[in-house]
Amino acid sequence: MMKGKKLLMIFLLATITISSCKKDDDTTPVTPTVQSGLKLSINYTIDNKPLYTDSFLYTSAAGLNYSINRFQYYLTSIKLIKPDNSEIVVASSHYFDAFDATTSTINASNIPAGNYIGIKFKIGVDSALNYWDSLPVTVENTNMLWPLMMGGGYHFLKFEGYYKDAGNDYGYAMHLGTNACIIPISIAKNITITSGSALQLNMTMNISEWLKNPNTFNFNTDGNYIMGDSTAMNKITQNGQDVFSF
Repeated sequence: MMKGKKLLMIFLLATITISSCKKDDDTTPVTPTVQSGLKLSINYTIDNKPLYTDSFLYTSAAGLNYSINRFQYYLTSIKLIKPDNSEIVVASSHYFDAFDATTSTINASNIPAGNYIGIKFKIGVDSALNYWDSLPVTVENTNMLWPLMMGGGYHFLKFEGYYKDAGNDYGYAMHLGTNACIIPISIAKNITITSGSALQLNMTMNISEWLKNPNTFNFNTDGNYIMGDSTAMNKITQNGQDVFSF
């Protein structure tokens, strides 16, 4: 009996030793695969002037001095365009606050390496998502809800501040919403995504374009609070066609 027990113990020790050796041999570090990606960042200007909050530094095309104290909006259906005109989705939606740098960049991973000829997106919430609580229920998204009595969905743009006229200060709020005000954008640009790296791509929004081209928007005559005013909202929507550039 004792001889059998000794043989069993020797067998078990040998098995443990072999297992330990195999474990040591299998601990070769594995280098993680780096996926191709895109970092799309938005910068802001007002006719080549930097964006500051609550400062009457800016003059509209209608000749009114104005300040900006809120500028929030959505981009949705963000896609890269391939040479054969097929598309690669970068992001379905992204909330931006011009005064919150943490919202300024879309980080997209697993973007196929290759050459692209442009980028397209919509300013506003795509009609497929433009209903209450389709977006994650965050403080920011909740604050952007468009009233149900006016059609529901989300604000596409909140552009607010004050303007001066005849020595007096008045408030303004350029609010866009409803599917009629979605702004499709397509910008031609040669873009190359390299395998294993993330491309930094910077776009600039000229905020002053919202108040000009093709419509010179005057707060006094066109309206300084446009939510629900389809004529005024249509003018701002038309002006939004060329606010972005590379």
